[in-house]
Amino acid sequence: MQLEPVCCGVCSGDQWREYAKGKDYEYNTSDDVFQIVECQLCGNLYLNPRPTKSELSTIYPPNYYAYNYNVAINPIAIRAKNWLDKVKVKQWLQHLSTPTPRFLDVGCGNGRYLKMLHQLGVPRDYLYGVEMSDRQIEQLKADGFHGYYGRIEDVEDQLPAASFDLIVLLQVLEHVENPRQMMASLAKLLAPGGILIVETPNTKSWDVKLFRRGYWGGYHIPRHWNLLSAATLKRLANEQGLDIKTFNFLPAHSFWIFSFHHWISDRWKNKTLANWFNPYQNLILLTIFTGFDLVRARLGFSTSNIQMVALKPYPPPEQE
Repeated sequence: MQLEPVCCGVCSGDQWREYAKGKDYEYNTSDDVFQIVECQLCGNLYLNPRPTKSELSTIYPPNYYAYNYNVAINPIAIRAKNWLDKVKVKQWLQHLSTPTPRFLDVGCGNGRYLKMLHQLGVPRDYLYGVEMSDRQIEQLKADGFHGYYGRIEDVEDQLPAASFDLIVLLQVLEHVENPRQMMASLAKLLAPGGILIVETPNTKSWDVKLFRRGYWGGYHIPRHWNLLSAATLKRLANEQGLDIKTFNFLPAHSFWIFSFHHWISDRWKNKTLANWFNPYQNLILLTIFTGFDLVRARLGFSTSNIQMVALKPYPPPEQE
């Protein structure tokens, strides 16, 4: 696989130390051992060296779960997730002063959140999605939503600047090459008083420490290129003039389950047992680890799935 050396995606520094090493235990797209490093200037973890852009079709194979969502995931789990997601969408609206926000979902997939908001009364003309799939974007447009193909950094100029009341970025920031540039694009698109919600893996949690050397499921080697924490997220937001409203910790059942899968696959070489640790199909493990993380979060402990809620403040009034 073609790899390239890179700098930190948070501070652009090039002072690092090795943090972990691992393989693609999920999809076996490469036999390479990949290195995760820790930035000595800001603490960001990032893949270095990482695959070149020409390798994207390799590291995101046709059987990647996001491309086969309805097939890869247990139907009961999909039903439960849909219910939880509807609760989450209603919680987003509680941060806003309007029940009908102009909304942007970056990495919108099949537009499930756009559809949920429309069901809650938001007009289709207020709902926008950005995705790296021509097919999904064409379908969104056919359904009456605004759809844009490409990276947010590339389509930013096609979107109405400083106009969105709510922007969400869910499990996307860790995949991008330059989180700082992406955060700058999102800040420009937010209206004054607008809310940005980011969900991403959190590197400050028990399971990260337990499986740190290379098996933690949140590494998602070699697809997660930058792995953040509350501190690095706060830095990215504050640099763009955004104020942090809150950090919340969400269940990270898939990271727990994949961590055991990777450990068993590599250490025990037991494929049958490892395949039992499947976060998309094993309802028993999903229930156990979801409950475990919910209790931990309620008790004030961090999980390895963090949600940042940030506000774009109104400009100060002009003085006469």
